[in-house]
Amino acid sequence: MFRRTMSVITGREPGSEVALGLQLKHAARRALANCTTQGYAQMDTTWAKEFDQQLEYAAALRLVNLLRARRTGEKVAVGPGADRLHAGLDTVISTMNEDPVLRAQIADEQAEAALLATQFTNLHLGAINHCMFDAPQAECQKELPADQRGTAPLIGACQPDRCRNSVITRRHAPIWIAEEDDLTARAQDPTLSPPGREAVLIRLAGVQRVTRALRQEGVTP
Repeated sequence: MFRRTMSVITGREPGSEVALGLQLKHAARRALANCTTQGYAQMDTTWAKEFDQQLEYAAALRLVNLLRARRTGEKVAVGPGADRLHAGLDTVISTMNEDPVLRAQIADEQAEAALLATQFTNLHLGAINHCMFDAPQAECQKELPADQRGTAPLIGACQPDRCRNSVITRRHAPIWIAEEDDLTARAQDPTLSPPGREAVLIRLAGVQRVTRALRQEGVTP
């Protein structure tokens, strides 16, 4: 099982054919083993489910610090989905406080992560925001026909300052502040065309909604 799992992982990486040949111990017979290598690395439903579960758990581990900050009453995120995030964290805290066994494990990261994974089953981590994906509320899905809407966010169509699934944490703040500074400087460029300046100012207004909220709520580094 370990070898098969490693093959599935490496099969998704650049240079995977060579790596898989080595993993399967038939590097010297690669010309005859290519079909086996490709089939062995194919993601099947069992492994896909296992990978999804591990991704959910990894995402939950990233939320543990937010949970602990929330336990002290801190507002840990801003953005259109922040209230949902806070409510979910509060639910996990209440569950742990009301259960004597869980209360005894209050500092147990694995116990916290397991509860968080259950509470936030559709959490997707991102560099500029986190997405608590709910298709009916997702801005990235609205332009798609109903039969083509997926079960995961479309990263290229994400609108983190507007989407009700979007939450922005202290970890994301430096990126938003840097973008605000960059857009402010670009807006003052005298060589910028009027349409270009208007586009920059529209984008700047969206970014400033986020940075203003970050500063007001103290969710900054």
